[in-house]
Amino acid sequence: MKEPGSPEELLGEGVELTLGELRAMALRQQQQIDTQHQLLCAKEQRLRYLKQQEARQHQVAVEGERLRRLRERVEAQEQKLRRLRALRGQLDRNKQANIALTSDLESIRALFNEKEKELSVAVAKVEELTRQLEELRRGRVQPAPPSAHELDKLRRELMYRNKLNEQQNGRLSAQRAALGARQEEMRSIDRRVSELQARLLRK
Repeated sequence: MKEPGSPEELLGEGVELTLGELRAMALRQQQQIDTQHQLLCAKEQRLRYLKQQEARQHQVAVEGERLRRLRERVEAQEQKLRRLRALRGQLDRNKQANIALTSDLESIRALFNEKEKELSVAVAKVEELTRQLEELRRGRVQPAPPSAHELDKLRRELMYRNKLNEQQNGRLSAQRAALGARQEEMRSIDRRVSELQARLLRK
């Protein structure tokens, strides 16, 4: 009884091979097996390479996305920083303008006080001349009083100074209103600067 897998069974009944032919057949089969094994190893190596490339590409995509988000955050912070610097520049300009405005107010106040003193002197002089003129009319004063022309001149000067003081009061009120508006604007800018600084610190 022939064993399964024997050369006679593989080749069929009635076929006989020499030992050399069997060895040659075995050698060819071994070569085919080796070739297929090498091909299998090559395919496995290629598969590993492709998987590594895929993993590498995935990692590159992940890093690229992370870099893009980081760049967006940096650009957003830079934009906020530019806005903050612009607000600070505006705040500095407003402070300088307020300093100049305060100086103008002080000058106007000094001039106003000076004019008030001059007005008080003029009012006192007019009152004195009016009193002397009234006494002259009543015959109480013998020496010649100041002329009516001088009295009229003083009255006109008094009216002019009153009008000038009213104008200066109007200018002073306008300057005070402008200063108040500037100060409120500065407070608003200070609040915006503080908000932006807080946002930058939270990033």
